[in-house]
Amino acid sequence: MMQSVTFTFLSQAIEGIEGEPVAAALRRAGITGLGQSGVDGTPRGAFCFMGSCQECRVRIDGTVAYACKAPVLPNMTVTPYVQS
Repeated sequence: MMQSVTFTFLSQAIEGIEGEPVAAALRRAGITGLGQSGVDGTPRGAFCFMGSCQECRVRIDGTVAYACKAPVLPNMTVTPYVQS
């Protein structure tokens, strides 16, 4: 059974389906910029949706993770990751 849960991204409440990829829930909420390049500040987001490109790195409850592979969990806190 699919259960709707809430998590936060930059202090904004986002609704997702428990277990779906974080990147999918964020994209459905209209959020495509998940972080930025440490070199030139350009936005980064989900590109390959399979963990190969590493463009969708975020911090989930303080730990670096791939948004395309990390499952949505209730009350998690997601923040952008600045790539270096």
